[in-house]
Amino acid sequence: MLFSGALGALGVGIAKGGTDTAAFDGDPPRWASVLGVVLVLVGLSIGIGAVVWSVRSGRHRAARQSPLLTLSWSHRRRLGRQVRRGTQEAGEDPALLGETARQFAGLRWSAGLTTGLVVLSLGQALLRFAPFWAVLSAVLTVAGTVGVVLVLRDARRGEAFLRDHPDLAAG
Repeated sequence: MLFSGALGALGVGIAKGGTDTAAFDGDPPRWASVLGVVLVLVGLSIGIGAVVWSVRSGRHRAARQSPLLTLSWSHRRRLGRQVRRGTQEAGEDPALLGETARQFAGLRWSAGLTTGLVVLSLGQALLRFAPFWAVLSAVLTVAGTVGVVLVLRDARRGEAFLRDHPDLAAG
């Protein structure tokens, strides 16, 4: 579906002769160009810094080697729900609950990555200075903000779960 839409858009672009419309092309004032470049560079720096930090701190490898990856989506969702609520269902594997809570607490770095991508998007919108890019940047900013808030909330809940269940904290 997405592929056919992209092919259709490519066909329309070729048929139109490759000229841009006013919705996609803008002529940014100097302040917008300078601020756009600065925001793109800051966003790239934040995003790259978050990825480098996650790899160097071992969080990336720990997430890739997690035993949770072998579980079904429904089981992982159930574990996440228990950690978010601070409860432990009868018969649930305590080691998996502890691992879920540790992963929740360790995902703060992804908030930095998302923030970097949002700042990068804002910079690109200023460089393009056109309605389409402004709308796209606004949508990405809202989605990124919601994502960051949810990740930070889950990190706090994971830490609280480990505090409330010290027997599960050791990994």
